[in-house]
Amino acid sequence: MEGELRPAKKQKQESSMDVSPVTSDSGATPSSNKDANELVQVAPVSTNVASAPAATPAPTSTADSDFSSIIHPTIAEIIKLEDIPAVEPLESLTLREMAELESALQIGDTYTYDDDDGWKPDWGGNLLLYEKEIIVNKGYLVNQPNAKPVRVKYCDWISSNAPGGNGLRGLELLFRFVYNMKGTPAMAKKILAYSLQRTAESAEQRRQFIIDATQRVSYDPAVLQQDGWSTKKVDTPEEGEAFHIGRRIIWQRYEAIIVAFTPDETYGGLWKGVYVEDLETFDLEPGELQAGIKKWDNKQKQLTRKKTATRVVPPAGSTRFAATANFTVDGIENGIILAIPTSRAAQGVLWPARVRHVVEGGLSGTGVRRNSSKNQIQVVFLAPFWNGQSLSSTGAKDPYSLGPLFEFDNLEVSENNIQKYPFDTLSMEKIQGSFRFLGLPNAVFSRYLDSHRLAVALKTYAIKHISSEHASRSDDQVFASASLTESHALSVRTPIFPQVALTVPFDFILGKLPHPSEFASASMTDDDDKDVEPTIDIDAIIHSMSPPECFGKKPASPDRENSLLTPEYQKISIQSPNPTFTPAIKVASQEEDEEALWSVNKFASDFLCGLFQTLSSGDDPVIDGLAYIEKLLTSLIAKLRQLSKAFKGYGASKQTVELKNILCQCLLIKGHGEDSLECATLPPGVSKSTIVAEWRKTCERLYKRAVGKLSSEGVGNNVTSVITDSRCNGHITQSGSFERPVRIPAAIKGAKLAGAGTNANVLLVTQVEDPYLEIAENKVIPKAHKMSYVRRLKSKIASIPPGETGVPLTDDSDGEGGEDTMGSRGSYTAAIAGIAASIKAADMVVGGQSVNSFCAVRPPGHHAGQELRSMNAISNGFCLFNAAACAALYATTPRSQGGLGLRRVCVIDFDVHHGNGTQDILCPTYDPRFLYVSLHAGGAHINGYDDEDSEDESFRLRLGGKKQDGIFPGRCGDTSPHDGVLNIPLGKKVNASAMGAALVSQVAPKVEAFSPDLIILSAGFDAHVNDPLGMGGLTAEDFGSVTEVACQMAYKTCSGRIFSILEGGYGVPCCQPRDDLFLPPNSSEADRVLNLGSDLPAKMKDEVPFTLRQKLDRCHAEGFLECVKEHVKGFVKCNKRK
Repeated sequence: MEGELRPAKKQKQESSMDVSPVTSDSGATPSSNKDANELVQVAPVSTNVASAPAATPAPTSTADSDFSSIIHPTIAEIIKLEDIPAVEPLESLTLREMAELESALQIGDTYTYDDDDGWKPDWGGNLLLYEKEIIVNKGYLVNQPNAKPVRVKYCDWISSNAPGGNGLRGLELLFRFVYNMKGTPAMAKKILAYSLQRTAESAEQRRQFIIDATQRVSYDPAVLQQDGWSTKKVDTPEEGEAFHIGRRIIWQRYEAIIVAFTPDETYGGLWKGVYVEDLETFDLEPGELQAGIKKWDNKQKQLTRKKTATRVVPPAGSTRFAATANFTVDGIENGIILAIPTSRAAQGVLWPARVRHVVEGGLSGTGVRRNSSKNQIQVVFLAPFWNGQSLSSTGAKDPYSLGPLFEFDNLEVSENNIQKYPFDTLSMEKIQGSFRFLGLPNAVFSRYLDSHRLAVALKTYAIKHISSEHASRSDDQVFASASLTESHALSVRTPIFPQVALTVPFDFILGKLPHPSEFASASMTDDDDKDVEPTIDIDAIIHSMSPPECFGKKPASPDRENSLLTPEYQKISIQSPNPTFTPAIKVASQEEDEEALWSVNKFASDFLCGLFQTLSSGDDPVIDGLAYIEKLLTSLIAKLRQLSKAFKGYGASKQTVELKNILCQCLLIKGHGEDSLECATLPPGVSKSTIVAEWRKTCERLYKRAVGKLSSEGVGNNVTSVITDSRCNGHITQSGSFERPVRIPAAIKGAKLAGAGTNANVLLVTQVEDPYLEIAENKVIPKAHKMSYVRRLKSKIASIPPGETGVPLTDDSDGEGGEDTMGSRGSYTAAIAGIAASIKAADMVVGGQSVNSFCAVRPPGHHAGQELRSMNAISNGFCLFNAAACAALYATTPRSQGGLGLRRVCVIDFDVHHGNGTQDILCPTYDPRFLYVSLHAGGAHINGYDDEDSEDESFRLRLGGKKQDGIFPGRCGDTSPHDGVLNIPLGKKVNASAMGAALVSQVAPKVEAFSPDLIILSAGFDAHVNDPLGMGGLTAEDFGSVTEVACQMAYKTCSGRIFSILEGGYGVPCCQPRDDLFLPPNSSEADRVLNLGSDLPAKMKDEVPFTLRQKLDRCHAEGFLECVKEHVKGFVKCNKRK
């Protein structure tokens, strides 16, 4: 109903509105059923004054100059109405002009493909024809009936094609037609005439006058009153429904106000609403009105609760303090944060800093901060890199480390400047991963590492040795102290470090620690001990300067033994087995005992082996969970040992089957062991979670031994695979769609640039075997999607005539929801092939044929849910079937039912849009088998806040919709509904620093705690800085970093088992020259075409409209192809298991 101008009621419409336009020649409507090949060229109208001879005076309204009697005061504050002077009436159209207007609007045209193509019965409906979409390539359609019509709004077409940009005759004719219709309100006539007759300095300004006029007639109180609406509010509900006039509501998430009411025979009554933000109007039925009122009331209740819960009332006049007085950050009680320095040389990166307490002052010489701003805190940046750059002229090898180790700064308090410090220990993997996304030179990493060494040391010291009394203080006490000291609450919450702890010779200590160049890459190992550097123990250093240590004597008690170990190390000592079985050592030493090589303690840690020995040493050992997992482990080791001896004698096909079987058994006993430990009898003081974690590591070591022993060249370790299928090219969308068929050839080209097909360890699989298609269609898809959805989609596609393309596939019975998801007769097979490729990838990765894999398939799938338009999205967002969800379901299906039998699968989605379909299929409620993680553009501050008890269909947006409409698919990705979902909205535009911070500080801990058996990436590259959607700021190199960080998570949890499935990413320049231009061989237009060579099928067309071509031109520098290249390179870099 939105934007519709309705008559007061049907009776009024039939009696007072004439559907026939009035003409000056005969008053009859000419026949207009033409088959014109082109639009009729309309002559220009002056931009200054529309020529109109004086005729009968225009009707006037008594309300023209004084609206106070017909408009509610609340509405008057929102709607500011400009006085309209006297105007000349507009002439009625001649027969020739009427024919000209109908031809321009394509009224009755056979090429409009529109059933509702005639004049409207009411003046408002005809006025809205200025937004009608007309076909601008009719001449081409005459010769090419199967081609897709190109539609443009009538007003845009008139504006862009007026001769010299100075004429808008097409709009003038429409206004004159509406002006002279019977039933057009007098005030509406005056507004329309004034828009054409007032002085305009340009055609663009005239066009704006016309647009403003069409909007004003929809809410002007005089127009509404003359059209049968009541605009005067009554005092009580008993007096009528006009009682709601002036009432605030929430509609489609925006604030609006009711401005008028009219009785209606069909609906019982209609209320006209106006959005407060842009004065756009809409009509509401009774039920819709009550829903809007309920949302407004709920919103007010929420605001009231927030005001009631406010922790402090800021002093009068302190508006800046009021905005951030309650701001805090997790972990402030430990004193360490991430903050953005004020120095421009710092390039706006988040850097570790210590927050100074309000009583500090000695170090900086600035004294107590009583007179500083209440919206600021004073911090000390740790090992900053930016203060040493000015010394680079000295020729130092590492100029970023030459500056002072500490730098003082005053920071404005805001969530943009200050964030939680994420690290508790110094994990080299995580430090390296977070650094990749800062966009800093590699030479800065040494200083970056030192900053975190200091941050973790200070944080650990605060946790262990600073009194936590201040942390237990109430909010009232904190704010009272902040008020007395005229400081921010963060400066009160932070701990007070003793002076001696801050003056430890950190420069000397850091100089003795290993340089980053001395660290081997930790990305390919699951050994946490090797990855974590011990924390500098500040307390131990302080005590070493006191007697008896300062005299060179050892302390009387061994309390400080292993003092450099972090608290996590001191909890329990678990020694991992010596990894002599890793593929890095291809052949065991000849002297090594064969039995020792296959002993249990080569796989299980000393901790777990000790528990096994405790059980076996008893006189009457109890067969419980611990004994059971020991038997599972020993039997599987024996089987693997036997298989490794006979493996080389098998043929290639049998080797593949046997390798998959033994690896799946490793993962099956991993799950069985977890279940058996639930009933295990545990020694006192031993945590069940610790045993489970060690059991998982044991099984993964066995898995890696199996792959290492049974691998061969091109199979197993050090292998990455790229999987595609030419049948995916059968999905052909409409011209102008972002989701074009050339995305697959471009992805293959990018993968080849990363070594696919030429490097023996980077396999290129170009065809998926038919059995995988049968499994996909008959076994897996029914688990993911409701059969009613599958049957409807299959039937819809089967009905498409051969050769026809761009047909809506996901529209509902009302014809809605199919605007962006179109296809052709080959779309169903293409979607099935995509699912089959993802299943094959799961088989290859879990079955040991490759370490990781990339599936270059389309159509994408992460917006496809259990049924049509999942989670209240307005469309399916280019998606038909969900490959990522199907692969996860296949992987967790029991082996007895044809699946892989995995216990847990994690899906990480880094497409710029939230994967509502994946969440809907895998995690509608908590399911311990699945963890869904999504990093995407969005957030409640962009998509709006859902109202409590809201009964509307959430907030629904089209993919690539207007920015002010929010971000597709809506609110569903703004929050995480349960522990099986981690949604991380990253704002209106995804940038590298936000992506990196989220991966390291939120995603990695969540994934490691979940401990998946397999990780699946929904790999969308539409967050690239040059993508036509314009919603991201990542580079191709950033996507490579995202891939490497994800692979590190896989090595930590599941021996590196990970594969990705192509989702979004549309930055592919046009791959074919325009066929409507005659170009010389060396023209610049030909140079602007992406050459895919033999990867582009000969029959594939790439018709790209001019406007989209312009957006895609910048992708020649870097775009989708380069993103895929870096993504696959990231996999190749991480395919070496250790």
